[in-house]
Amino acid sequence: MRRAYHSGVVIGFSSIGENEKWQEFSLVILCPSGHHDESHNIRIMKVRSLLRAMLVVPLIIRMMPAQAIDRETFEPNFLGELPVILSASRLSQPTRDAPGAVTVIDSDMIRASGARSIPELLLLVPGFQVGAINGHQPVTTYHGLADNAPRRMLVRVDGRSAYTPYVTSGIEWQKLSVDIDDIDRIEVFRGTNTVAYGSQAFMGTVNIITRTAAETPRMRLRIDQGENGIRDRNASLGYATDVLAIRLNAGEAQDRGLPGLADSYRRQKAELRAEFQLTLNQRLELQAGTIRLREQIGNTEPATTDPVRTQRSTLSFGQMRWSWQQADGDELNISYSHQEESARDAYTLTAADVPLLKLFPPLAHVDIIYDNDITRDDIELEHTVNLKHDIRTLWGMGYREDKVVSPGIFARSDALSYRSTRLFGNLEWRITPDILANLGAMAERSSADDIQISPRVGINYRLGGGQTLRVAAGKAYRNPVLFERYADMRFSEAVTNTLLRHTFQPAPDIEAERMRFRELGYLGEFNAIRTSVDLRLFEERTDDLIQFRSTDSPLNTALEASKAKNLGRATVRGAELAVLWRPAARTWLGINYSRLDIDSDSDRYVRSAPRASWSVLAAWSPTPRWTLSANHHRTGSMSWYRSESDQLPASYRTDVRLAYRFQLGPTRNEFAITVSNAGPHDADYLPDQKSGPVSHASLRVEF
Repeated sequence: MRRAYHSGVVIGFSSIGENEKWQEFSLVILCPSGHHDESHNIRIMKVRSLLRAMLVVPLIIRMMPAQAIDRETFEPNFLGELPVILSASRLSQPTRDAPGAVTVIDSDMIRASGARSIPELLLLVPGFQVGAINGHQPVTTYHGLADNAPRRMLVRVDGRSAYTPYVTSGIEWQKLSVDIDDIDRIEVFRGTNTVAYGSQAFMGTVNIITRTAAETPRMRLRIDQGENGIRDRNASLGYATDVLAIRLNAGEAQDRGLPGLADSYRRQKAELRAEFQLTLNQRLELQAGTIRLREQIGNTEPATTDPVRTQRSTLSFGQMRWSWQQADGDELNISYSHQEESARDAYTLTAADVPLLKLFPPLAHVDIIYDNDITRDDIELEHTVNLKHDIRTLWGMGYREDKVVSPGIFARSDALSYRSTRLFGNLEWRITPDILANLGAMAERSSADDIQISPRVGINYRLGGGQTLRVAAGKAYRNPVLFERYADMRFSEAVTNTLLRHTFQPAPDIEAERMRFRELGYLGEFNAIRTSVDLRLFEERTDDLIQFRSTDSPLNTALEASKAKNLGRATVRGAELAVLWRPAARTWLGINYSRLDIDSDSDRYVRSAPRASWSVLAAWSPTPRWTLSANHHRTGSMSWYRSESDQLPASYRTDVRLAYRFQLGPTRNEFAITVSNAGPHDADYLPDQKSGPVSHASLRVEF
């Protein structure tokens, strides 16, 4: 037989016997393109574990010609039957075996979207709502139930939590150091996943997985320039030997923000990733990064207590992950991360800003200080054990400590601490060749809460023909963040120390939010027509939702201050549908649809998510050099925990991108033009805050 093949390395699954062990994989080495005898150009290496396969791949890639590692030359038929995910139960599983619905956004989709930020990519996931308070502060939530600082979703970057439990928002997207070109894929677990990652994953998990350093080109440059002051620059260097691979990335991004707002920003970052092959079965990964942000904030209206100013903040982190693959297929992972963060935002109000100060002695003023300094330490152990040929289990434990110093937010000059410990486990049991059970639980305790146990049970039944039926149910908890429990924001006249305003007061006795959920899912993979269908029906009953309500200030009964209370109840029912037809790596058509119904005793919850939303993402490569892609998204009427007057009408967003790939000497290049928000001027956060079309051009050069 004679057939043409691309160069490359492919990792695929192999089944052993009737019970289909998961420990065996295949490394398929494809020799340079050409018509050769198939028996001499395809070599299959059986490896007893995925980790060992990953350890061998960088060594093989290093010995291959540069064109062999061009990921864009791979076609889907070389990538195995199904994508393997890690976000559902921490176990590596094909999507059909996961105990929940998972959307995978791969690197081709990321590039075709033309997105400059990760939140924009979540528009491709059914059930998500994405908006922008200003040009540098996006807000994202899954199934609503969110104000301008959503706190019920977890984001992880290569295993490191990006959740910030010490200030108002759960995720500060601008402080993610990852470069969008380095992302291998984003796994979005749709639904609560506290059983795997703790209470911060109350409404879902976004797991960002970057490419290994060995996959990084020797040099990559990207330049984005466009309207509205868009000016992004990024450079990446890669180096690899048989035992060491390194990636160094640095860049900056900036633009002028949304029309009519003072919200321009500049973001500078640098990141290092190193991978050491210590022995054949031991691997060490080190990552470190830093971010510097300069953001314009404030209100342009005259005589405001929130004047236009520049806020500066920095974040630095270091992360270590050690993996040991044992001879029997078991795997041990230990990770540790340390993070330091600071923000500087201070200004003074006088009688010109606050007329009330005219009643005080001369030189009366109010000092506003929102500075903060934060540290985080997080250590985790994870052990995968193969008990029998049809049973896998994973268990682990972790400890995290956050310390924050912010006198302006917590009315104290010493450090406020948040400590949490967790013990988790998941068991995967192949009951029959067609029935798979996932049983998991997380026990978590924070410094101010009792032990909370989140269980989950899932049953997956293979119907045949690439079709799987899934049933799952369980409970989940979300512990209050530091701001909800201890916020104490006071504003006093500096000369006389008279309290003028008490915005937030502490609520040390609030309890965890609770959820009971159940879902029915269908997943169909039809390889013959290169199509997948993912349908999820769900019910999420949440109780003791935390709301801020105004009440008399304990410092001055003439003043009112917001206080967190367990007052909310909401039941979210609905359906999500995702259909993807992908005949080639750079050609696909994806359709997402979400239908939500929220039953609650509060209108703010009912209005917090659209009843219906949908999106269409399409890409087409008429030739190997050209790719045209477009994304059209429609969000129904909703509001972000605001009054009825701020109810948003249905909004639309359309992004279009045209890319051309070409080669100059040893370089692989791509030039693209992207138009974001093409079409009507729609609002996604406030009715009068609208953004119109913005276009930018990008040039990517790889050596």
